[in-house]
Amino acid sequence: MPVSRELTKPLAGLVFVLGWAIGITLWSVAHLAPDATTGGFIVDIGILAVSVGSAAPFLETRNGLVTAVILALLGIVLFAAGHYLGAPVIVYLLRLLAPFLAIMTPVYRLLGFRVFA
Repeated sequence: MPVSRELTKPLAGLVFVLGWAIGITLWSVAHLAPDATTGGFIVDIGILAVSVGSAAPFLETRNGLVTAVILALLGIVLFAAGHYLGAPVIVYLLRLLAPFLAIMTPVYRLLGFRVFA
C-alpha cells in the first residue's frame, strides 16, 4: 500500500493542539527569563509555534507541514539573530510575517495558491 502524502485530519489536529500548547506554555514562563531579551525570544518562539499550529489544519500535504516546520526553525534562528545581535528590524518583521502567513493559509487553500509547496 503506497504511503499517502496527504495530511490527515488527526495529524493536523495534533499539530494544532501541540502548537497552541507549546505557545501558551512559552508565553506563561517567559517572565521567568533572566533578562528581557531572553524573555522576548521565548515569547517569539511561542508566536512561531502557534503560527505553525494555526496553519496546520489548512495544509494539504505532509510536505507542506514539513516546510512550515522548517520555516519555523529558520524563524527561530532569525529571531535569535535579531534579539542577540541587536537587529530589531528582523524581530519586528518576523513578528508580523509569521502570524500573517498562518492567518492567510485558509485563503491560500481556497484560492489554490501554495506557499508551503
